[in-house]
Amino acid sequence: MTRDAEFRVLGLSPDASWEDVKRAFRRMARLYHPDVAGPSGARRFSEITEAYMTLKELISPGAAGAPRSAADEPGSGTGRRESIFARFWRKLFSRERRKYENFCRDDVMPPARMRFIGEVISRAESEMYGILSKREEFTAKSRTDAIIRRLKSKHPAVVLLALRQISIYSVKDDTALALIDHFKRNVPSSEVLERVLEVFTNSPRREEFARVVLGHLQRLSEADALTVLNRFKRWKLPPVYIQPFLSSKSSSVVASALASWPADCGVCGGTELAGLLRNDEETVLVPLLRLLRKEKLPQWTGGRLEKLMREHPSPAVRVWASAIVRDQNLS
Repeated sequence: MTRDAEFRVLGLSPDASWEDVKRAFRRMARLYHPDVAGPSGARRFSEITEAYMTLKELISPGAAGAPRSAADEPGSGTGRRESIFARFWRKLFSRERRKYENFCRDDVMPPARMRFIGEVISRAESEMYGILSKREEFTAKSRTDAIIRRLKSKHPAVVLLALRQISIYSVKDDTALALIDHFKRNVPSSEVLERVLEVFTNSPRREEFARVVLGHLQRLSEADALTVLNRFKRWKLPPVYIQPFLSSKSSSVVASALASWPADCGVCGGTELAGLLRNDEETVLVPLLRLLRKEKLPQWTGGRLEKLMREHPSPAVRVWASAIVRDQNLS
């Protein structure tokens, strides 16, 4: 590799100073050191280290190949005269370096030896990567086991600690099953619920988890129920996962569920529809009537719709109710 190539490895121009080289090496070493970048950074770290050592021998102060000013030349009136010991060590170093360079030349080292050395190095690298991979797998398994143990706790703070250690982008299947099992037995707190919904966003088991959460729906607060409903809408779950929210005691939850209901799906029938029509809240009746206008309604709904058309204080409710009565001939 040429001197200019060594500078390029460190991201520098060929006229960079020794101080620039040191700064670039320290910066890149922090990025590519195997302790930081893992095994994938080992080769890059080796390249920048080799470039740094080569440039150190070429351009660092006192190096054999470093450019010197006139004041440093022997015999200069302003510079110090090089001692006999300095000249001795400089010549020795230069001679040893030439010997090393000659040793590494392809036309000097026998091809069989070159192949043997290359095989040894490749085998050593493979064994090293194997050891590092096993260590990472062991560490990951230990971390997963610790998370699953914490999820068995009934204390919300312990469960939250486990949830914060789970990546929301790649949830292992055994961790997802442990979470589902935990929430089958425990009603989540608001903070735990919000975090676990994030965890299941990219999990293939999110519908299985959704069914578990619906089992606790009547025990959730209004704010928590709205949080779950909004997350289900973002997950684009089928209407069967939205329908239980229509039975909520909170008008805000019912209104939100109706507002997100697909227009091409029937809302409900029988007792559930009668309960929704008895609700006097405008926020519930307007989205409900908007959906019912596209359905064929039974005759028994006519009385309630006529009452809403005549007596409800909201103009929007009266308009929608009268439109349904007129269009479906329910009077």
